[in-house]
Amino acid sequence: MKKNKDWRSAASIFEIHFMLSVLNQKLSGLSHEKKKLVSLGVQTGIMRILSALFAFVLTIAVARFSDATVAGQFFYLFNLVSFVAIVSQLGFNVSLVKYNAIAFSQNSIQQQSENYTISVKRSLAFSFSLCILAFIVQFAFGASLINVNITPSLFALFSLTIPLMVLAQLNSYALQAIRHVTPAIFALQMGVSCFLVLFITILHFFDLITLVSMLLALLLSAFLVALISTLQWLRSGQYSTVPLPVAHNAELTDSAKQVWIGNIFTNVIQWGSLIIAGFYLTDSDLGLLAAAQRTSLLIGFVLISVNFIVAPMFASLYQQGEMKKLQKLSTNAFRLNISLSLIPVIACTFYSQEVMTLFGAEFESAGILLAILALGQLVNVATGSVGFLLLMSGYEKTMKYITITSGSIAIILLLALSQMYGVIGAASSIAIGMAIQNLAALYYVKRYLGFVPIG
Repeated sequence: MKKNKDWRSAASIFEIHFMLSVLNQKLSGLSHEKKKLVSLGVQTGIMRILSALFAFVLTIAVARFSDATVAGQFFYLFNLVSFVAIVSQLGFNVSLVKYNAIAFSQNSIQQQSENYTISVKRSLAFSFSLCILAFIVQFAFGASLINVNITPSLFALFSLTIPLMVLAQLNSYALQAIRHVTPAIFALQMGVSCFLVLFITILHFFDLITLVSMLLALLLSAFLVALISTLQWLRSGQYSTVPLPVAHNAELTDSAKQVWIGNIFTNVIQWGSLIIAGFYLTDSDLGLLAAAQRTSLLIGFVLISVNFIVAPMFASLYQQGEMKKLQKLSTNAFRLNISLSLIPVIACTFYSQEVMTLFGAEFESAGILLAILALGQLVNVATGSVGFLLLMSGYEKTMKYITITSGSIAIILLLALSQMYGVIGAASSIAIGMAIQNLAALYYVKRYLGFVPIG
């Protein structure tokens, strides 16, 4: 019996060694560019898994350490800040990736620096203006404006989270364009979630969990991520502090203008939907919807991970006129999306109640919400990187009209269905809006680029 076990162990070790040898041979036979792509893919996959994990753990921590009412208020404000931060970037969150990726392929450090400086200056100026306006309005109308009971002074302090998140995310896009994957993902989403989990756990340990303490933890987290990401970008070797004559990139600002309006409507579906629903739902229902929505984003993380690698490549290939390579890259990205999203789709659709009980027994009823939102995310993944294909190929205006149309439909449905069917109507509106946007983008990729990235 012992000999049989030893023989099986030896056979298993041999099989593993053989598989590793075959994998090593395949990797050694790849070209330098393909090896680099595989390396970036592995880095992105690991960082995105960690990012999704921390976002998931954060949702569990807030739900378990507080109650559904406080959790609903916290995520309501978190989504509000996230939405305003994206709007404050004035469309540079896409244009900066596109034009810095092109400048990086041309080894133009000065152009990258110029693009970054313009993006940061304009976005921060706009975000600070919004903070001042929000404080004035909140002071005048009080807590009724945002449906959460916090003082105007605390609201003013908390609103400083917006410019900090704007700076961190623009740093992320600049790092993404030069393929510094790890710091880019940290600055975009993972960093804030990571620090928040740490701070909220500490608050829970000392029995200091309140809405106010968690909001201050969010502010501190945003400050740390903004500071770290700024230092990483300045030390990347792709930013020059020496002012040299370089042509102002008018295409950058023109592209940003087209992207900006579309960005607003895109993020109305993802972040703003919870804000709108907050006017019609109870705090506890809002907490259920927030937890289900953030959990469904685990599926979307797959698409975001793949887009993080391929979006700058789309811009470079299209600018070079390499349409066959562009089609092949987009098809490979689609296959990767489907293969990686299969498990989370099954879990969130068929085992939704079991997944939601991880947040506590009171969240079990949110299982149906998770299943509805998962179907919307499935369409998002199944259509591939169609949105970024249009944006990186010079069709920003088309994407703008798509997002305006789908976002408007989502808002109308949200206003109607939230009143008629409550939280289930709100979840259905989000899923429908997401599906319409991606299916429309798929149609226009076929029409303008001549191929469908599915296969």
